[in-house]
Amino acid sequence: MNLQSDLQALQDFLRAALLDPARPHQLAISGSDETLTWQQLSVAVTEWLQRYQQCQPKAETPVVLYGHQQAEFAVAIYSCLLHNIPYIPVDCIYPQERMKEICHLASAPYYYDVAARQFVPTGESGQSLAEPDLAYIMFTSGSTGKPKGVQIGRESVWHFMQWVSKDFALPQVPVLMNHALFSFDLSLIPLLANLATGGHIVLNAKEAIAEEDWLTRLKNNAVSVWVSTPSFAYQKLLSPQFNSDFLPTLDVFIFIGEVLNKALVKQLRRRFPHARILNSYGPTEATIATTVVEITDEIMNRENNLLPIGTMMPESRMEITAEGELIIWGKNVMRGYLGLPQENAEKLLRREGEAWRGYKTGDLGYEDGLLYCQGRNDSQIKLNGYRIEINEIENRLLAMSGIREAVVLPLMKTGGGVLRIAAFCVTKLAPDAIKHSLSQVVPSYMVPSQIIIQDALPLNPNGKIDRKLLDSHARSN
Repeated sequence: MNLQSDLQALQDFLRAALLDPARPHQLAISGSDETLTWQQLSVAVTEWLQRYQQCQPKAETPVVLYGHQQAEFAVAIYSCLLHNIPYIPVDCIYPQERMKEICHLASAPYYYDVAARQFVPTGESGQSLAEPDLAYIMFTSGSTGKPKGVQIGRESVWHFMQWVSKDFALPQVPVLMNHALFSFDLSLIPLLANLATGGHIVLNAKEAIAEEDWLTRLKNNAVSVWVSTPSFAYQKLLSPQFNSDFLPTLDVFIFIGEVLNKALVKQLRRRFPHARILNSYGPTEATIATTVVEITDEIMNRENNLLPIGTMMPESRMEITAEGELIIWGKNVMRGYLGLPQENAEKLLRREGEAWRGYKTGDLGYEDGLLYCQGRNDSQIKLNGYRIEINEIENRLLAMSGIREAVVLPLMKTGGGVLRIAAFCVTKLAPDAIKHSLSQVVPSYMVPSQIIIQDALPLNPNGKIDRKLLDSHARSN
């Protein structure tokens, strides 16, 4: 393990890629606001730094980036990586209150308003981070009722970039589709793959994706690599244009964030018979992804209905406990949660003879030639690719004036995966009023689609809330 050589290698690579690009006149970023060549990107990342330096920030203080799918958002991320500035991406789908809460938790003195292209003081002290050389802090849903910050070191980013450029079946000069919020680490697959290969990333705003002719944008940009959750691809199957005749250059699909099932793979193969379909797995705490596998005919013909998540990236390994929990050991494991020593003690492992940290994922799985993931062992769920702590939603509801009791349930699909979220509340408040209040403190995807008002919550014989009965009640409504 040579941390300094990794940090230097990343710095040398970024300097060459961003300041002296190999293909200066090739498109680098197509955003919701503008399109940039690699030469224009080179100028933009330098200009961003100059504006940031006018704030006179302390070393090792994070900056929050607040926007949505603009090329300028990617410029800010690339500039932060190049200039060793730890960044925190927050999409404007999040309410301002959530963004301010994240600024407070990270003691970030400024946030960058991407749309306005200006730095806004937060009033926070700007205390230097305890962990040096962080690339970014990604805030995820937290079981305590507050978002928790996952700290990823620059060495982990460098390790991921090398791996994704070699093992993800990317074309020599890929054109990568990104639909994910920058505050969702799935977005870093196309962002970092673009850097690693000198390709072209096509960013897609939420409003544009909702338009009928959105796929035309992918066609016009000759997108060759699709990166998404399985759920997002399922939605696009509703479009008759989602096929290789309309999108002839699209020949690689990369899936992560949810369970990939055989039904989706079969439909994609009918639509895109020559495309390669990759399944990947990895929690935010292990730098985006940690396994990958191409779903071949041999895998599809196996009797096992569960598709594998693949094999581990270099310099990492998977330990599977007697209880079936997946534990990731490797260079890609996070530095720890920001300011949460108790959670770090529970989730991070150190062992004599292990060069890197271990992370207890809370996922269950097994190995049978390839690795398989079977789901969670706690209250964390994935809905449309977003990682959500059910406990956080419950705590937010219980904090509202007028709500005496609250239980939040993920309603599961028959074949696995989360259908929707339902909340049962003992209150005199109206469901719409609860949804509105909740939307002020959590992102929209965490607001339950069902709010069911109860006079009292049912108990089972053990005196605990009868969640099975509530689940049945929610499904019947």
